[in-house]
Amino acid sequence: MSRFNNPLVAAGLTAYAIERQNGWERRQREGTSTWAEQRRFWIDAILQGMARLEGEEPDPRLMERFDHELGQARGSAATVPAPVKLQKETIRNLRCFVSALRDTGDDRRRQIDVVWKLLDDMSSHLPWAHADNSLDLACGEAEHTLRRMTAQMPIRFTRILLGGDAGPHWASGYVPGAVTDIEAVKRTAIYREAVRDYPEVKDWPALCTVYVGRNLSLSCEAADACDFDLEIMNRAGDRFLNEPGVRWAFGTYQMIVPVDLTEAVPEKAHVEGPQAEEASPLLWGERPLEPEDLAVFELYAAGGSQITFCLDVLADEKAVFGRQLSDEREGSYTMAYVVYDDDTGTVRDAMDVELRQPHDEQWFHCKLSPEVRVALKEKLDEFCVERYQEHLPGVLAQSQESSGPFQTEPIM
Repeated sequence: MSRFNNPLVAAGLTAYAIERQNGWERRQREGTSTWAEQRRFWIDAILQGMARLEGEEPDPRLMERFDHELGQARGSAATVPAPVKLQKETIRNLRCFVSALRDTGDDRRRQIDVVWKLLDDMSSHLPWAHADNSLDLACGEAEHTLRRMTAQMPIRFTRILLGGDAGPHWASGYVPGAVTDIEAVKRTAIYREAVRDYPEVKDWPALCTVYVGRNLSLSCEAADACDFDLEIMNRAGDRFLNEPGVRWAFGTYQMIVPVDLTEAVPEKAHVEGPQAEEASPLLWGERPLEPEDLAVFELYAAGGSQITFCLDVLADEKAVFGRQLSDEREGSYTMAYVVYDDDTGTVRDAMDVELRQPHDEQWFHCKLSPEVRVALKEKLDEFCVERYQEHLPGVLAQSQESSGPFQTEPIM
């Protein structure tokens, strides 16, 4: 007897995908696959995995029907949420799938991770998240299974704690291999992100403890944890250390990691000629950046007379930067940063561009035309008024000088 009702699961997940297609979506990082594309990949992988686990060939008609129904429903003003009974049966089958994958005894974590990601996606959709359908239970079970299976892998890793009790700034996480000295700490993404996020900290207290999985007695028998291992471990946080199979290997190593001034800013690139920039590599595309290419994402930092804003890049990267920076890997995306100078009342002419990749980052910069800087200043001011009900410093005063007295509003 089959353990999974594939047609029912396909029907339930199709109904869910239609609801998401015609409803509200979470913000998506520039350069990554859309949620709809990721959702289709997850659903296809689950239906294929269920069939193969039963020794059957996947039925291509299920995904053909999926694509057809989403196409038919696209743009529909009336989308009826899936009945709770269908939600419940779909989630029950997904729970059975996770249990069956775990019971094979093989490393089926990537398949389980796909189920977890789909369940986590459902948790952001109110018609499924607030229903009595066991979604929270299923999501917790999948996450727990991933933690437990990872703890049984023959891996070696280090937990790094930066900041400690000295605070108020601290950071922690897992990195591959054995990290036991200052230079090794400086090479980790955890340290680089802490230096970037808290440039005012000049010395970082660090605690490094090395662990192994599968209850290995010797760390030399283990291989360094891979990116996928670390993704699961960092998602779990300190709970991962309580999993059966995780064993202390050696440490704790206590040290003070001094921050070099060059580490608190992007790496400099050497450019020949009198116009050499003391910044990261210059990006130059086939067309200049335009105001519509950038959207304000958040107020990133404020210090002295400078306010830094984080922007989404909406344009094709190759067109405006001259190269494709981000790729299809999860966790690969670009973000841009502009600085508004209160002293001059202008946006600076250099925009920093950060390429974030799993456990790594690169910095670039590009020039902004005077027209774009003026338009960006207006966008930043509109963002501050909408988000904080305050104008950028100096903007209201400039408006009053140019158009005469009018009702005042709060200033940042």
